[in-house]
Amino acid sequence: MRKLDRLLIISLIALAVYFVLSLFVADLASPSIMVYDWILEVSLVFGYFGAFIVAFLGNITYLVPIPYMIITFILGGLTSTTGQFLFDPVIVGLIAGLGATIGEMTGYLLGYGGSRFIDEEQRNAFSKYIDMHPRATPLLVWFLAISPLPDDFVILPLGAAKYPWWKVAIPQFIGKTMFMILAAWLGRISFETIGTFMTTYDPTSIATRGIEVLALLSLIVALYLMLRIDWQKMITINGDEEVASTPE
Repeated sequence: MRKLDRLLIISLIALAVYFVLSLFVADLASPSIMVYDWILEVSLVFGYFGAFIVAFLGNITYLVPIPYMIITFILGGLTSTTGQFLFDPVIVGLIAGLGATIGEMTGYLLGYGGSRFIDEEQRNAFSKYIDMHPRATPLLVWFLAISPLPDDFVILPLGAAKYPWWKVAIPQFIGKTMFMILAAWLGRISFETIGTFMTTYDPTSIATRGIEVLALLSLIVALYLMLRIDWQKMITINGDEEVASTPE
């Protein structure tokens, strides 16, 4: 068994142990507990700028999952004492999308800076594989950005391969903004439930800690796949398929 495989197994076991302990040890400190009240206060006090800060932190922070989508949802449907909506959901979505994109690009920079620790042949092979799929790569980045799926497993390798940053940032911004606008409008439509939601959301719940573990898991898997997959073999297989499909 390779050292990389052993490291992956140890990491998965550590995550599983933490999650199981969090179910039985009520006082086990969860990073989510420490940040939730703070980010909620920041978003309510600073409004649009608060949406930017929270979305930025929610995408820059790998070890502490920040529920920035929930904050966007709340701001979209928040009303004053007179019943007037306080924030425009489109503006909230645009600003949160910008913050989320800038935060997510830190993953790209992490991969870019850490590329020197990756075998050069492996890195070059991944770059060639990307070049063979010029249209699919931006589309995949956009799809992950517009969904709640973790995108670290794609952003990190793209940075390591020194894929042009703007080809990552643009589809990221479009996808994140669309997703944030949708979240804000859902908050606007269901504004009557915002008050109840704010009082019943529990950052110590099993679901929250599960998300916490999944955030770490996505980062571990991204690094593992980048180092483990034989991209040179992938290029060879892809090249053989193209040759076979070319009419004589």
